[in-house]
Amino acid sequence: MERGHKARLQGEAGTLPAGCAGGNARSAKTYRTTALAPPRRETRLRRTRATGRRMASKIILGVVAAIACGIGGAQAQVIQGVPVVEAMNAYVEPTGLVEVEAGRRIHIHCLGSGSPTVVFTAGLGGWSGSWALVQPEVAKTTRACAWDRAGFGLSDGDAQNAQTSDQTTQDLAKALAAAGERGPFVLVGHSAGAFETLTFVDRHRDQAAGVVFVDPTRPHDMAREAKAGPKAAAADRAYFASEAKRLRDCAAGIEAGTVKTGAPAAPCFQYYPEIPTAAQTALARRDAEPARLRAQASLYEEYEPNGERVARDGRDWGDLPLIVVSAGAAADGGLWSPDARDEHAALFADWTDSHKSLAKLSRRGERRVAEGAGHLVQLQKPQVVIEAVLAIVKAARPH
Repeated sequence: MERGHKARLQGEAGTLPAGCAGGNARSAKTYRTTALAPPRRETRLRRTRATGRRMASKIILGVVAAIACGIGGAQAQVIQGVPVVEAMNAYVEPTGLVEVEAGRRIHIHCLGSGSPTVVFTAGLGGWSGSWALVQPEVAKTTRACAWDRAGFGLSDGDAQNAQTSDQTTQDLAKALAAAGERGPFVLVGHSAGAFETLTFVDRHRDQAAGVVFVDPTRPHDMAREAKAGPKAAAADRAYFASEAKRLRDCAAGIEAGTVKTGAPAAPCFQYYPEIPTAAQTALARRDAEPARLRAQASLYEEYEPNGERVARDGRDWGDLPLIVVSAGAAADGGLWSPDARDEHAALFADWTDSHKSLAKLSRRGERRVAEGAGHLVQLQKPQVVIEAVLAIVKAARPH
C-alpha cells in the first residue's frame, strides 16, 4: 500500500533521537559505503535507543518527535508532538517552472552542481518539499533536482490526462529536458515514487546511473496486499476512493463558488502538520485551481492500476548501482489499518520480501534497514537516505 497518506510514525512529544542535543545515548549507527560491492548484501542500520512508538488511527498524521538534528542546520519545531519541517519553506517559491505541454508546467527545483544528477520523486500525495532535509545535503556533492507531479507542489494542474505512471514519468522526462538537465541520472523514489523510478529506468536505461528506493511501493502492490491482508487492502481501497471523491467534489465546489479558497481549511485544503504554516498557505492558494485537485484525484484513482502497469517479468538492470532503504519501524504493523491487526505480521513479511526482490533487480543491489524509521524515512532518518544516495553517486562516478 502507499503510505504517504495512510500512515505516519508518531513520536512522543519532547523525545529526541539518540545523538541529538539533550540525548545521552550514543549516536545511532549508520552505514557508509565507499563503493558498492558486486554481491548483494543486507545492512541493518541500528539505533541505540527507541525514540518513538507507533500510534495507530484511521489516518495517522505526524512524524517522529525530533528529526533533522545536525542535518544542514534544518530545524524541527515540535507542536503537540508533531514536528514542523521549517526547511520546507524553501520549496514554496517556484524556482523552475518548465512547460511540458502547451500551457501546462511542471515544477523542478534544482540545487548544486556536478554529475551524476540526482532526481528525487515523492510518494503519493507528496511534493518536492518532502526532500527538504535530504536534497540540500546531496547538493553539496552533486547536482540534485526534486520535482512535483501535475497538481502537486508548485506544478500546474492537469485535467486532461489520467495520472498513470506512464503519464507522470513522461512529465518527468519532459521536465528534465526542458530544464536543461542532462543525464546520467540517479533516480531516488520514495514510496509510490518507485513507480516513476521503475518506469524511467526501463525507458531510459542509458541515462540511469543508479537508483535508490526509499521504503518503496512495489509492483502488484494492492494485489499482494489483498493476498496477505484482505481486510487491510479493503480499507486502503476505500480510502483511495474516498480521497479521490473528496478532491473531485472540492474542484466542483470551487467552480460553483461554494468552496472558500485562499487558506488552509477542511475539507478541501488540508495539509500534514509537518508542513509549516507558510508552506500550507502557499499550497492552499495553488490548490484553488480545480485542475490541480482533479490531477490529485486522478493519481489516487490510478494508484492500484499503476501498481500493475509497472509490473514486468524478467526486469534485469544488470550491474546498475542500487540501494533499497526499508523502514525499520514497519514491523509493529502500524503502517496498516488497526482494524486488520491480525494481518500485520503477514503484511510486514510480504512487504519485506518485496523490498528484497527489488534489490535483486541489479547484481549490485543492496538492501538497508533504517531502524527506528517509519515510512517517511527521509524526514525521520534523513542521514540514512543521504548516505545511500551519496553511495550511489560515488559508485556511478568514473573511478
